[in-house]
Amino acid sequence: MRALSTGQWEEEISGDLRYRVLLPHDYSPERKYPLVVFLHGSGERGSDNVAQLTKGVGAFNTKHVRSRFPCIVVAPQAPGGGSFGGAWYPGFWSTQDAVARLTHELAGRRTVDGSRIYLTGLSMGAIGGWELLVRHPGLFAAAMLVCGEPKVAWADALADVPVWAFHGASDDVVPVDPAKALCKELTRRGSPVKWTEYAGVGHGSWDRAFGDASVYEWLFAQRRNA
Repeated sequence: MRALSTGQWEEEISGDLRYRVLLPHDYSPERKYPLVVFLHGSGERGSDNVAQLTKGVGAFNTKHVRSRFPCIVVAPQAPGGGSFGGAWYPGFWSTQDAVARLTHELAGRRTVDGSRIYLTGLSMGAIGGWELLVRHPGLFAAAMLVCGEPKVAWADALADVPVWAFHGASDDVVPVDPAKALCKELTRRGSPVKWTEYAGVGHGSWDRAFGDASVYEWLFAQRRNA
């Protein structure tokens, strides 16, 4: 385990997928913990297995979150030129497939609470995250997705998934309208979706989203039905 500026993260690899794991303080193999899967943005792609920790996910390593919500956090890194799939990246992406397989494998471990597996991501990670929810129904209990771009046509597949979506109203990288339209349609159907749009905020809306303490109260309260 190597010390990083963002805390103590274990360095792991599963096949070709490099990822980092953050364990709770006072981790005990006799307990079950929620699992958080974090997907980074396009600028953090690579092979150093470090860059994916620089935006957003550090919030899970703060004193407040770690003391209130002990959990296992997994942060995979997409290779250069790769992606987590989604509306911007159609077709089959091996990294998205590897993330799903890793999540399924971790879900079966005795220290993971299979009813409390959460997906979160920003930008490219949120774009792929929306599609992961569609392609792997029932795997995640809830999702927090920041400045992603889904398809409104996915509303049927997402009708029962608790999602809190965030976006900057002035985002000039990922347009706000697709996610806003999907959340509006899901809300119309009575789905458990939440939408937060930050006026005057551009693409870096993850700073506001991951800095909102109420997000963690909501996220860790969600449970997947058996």
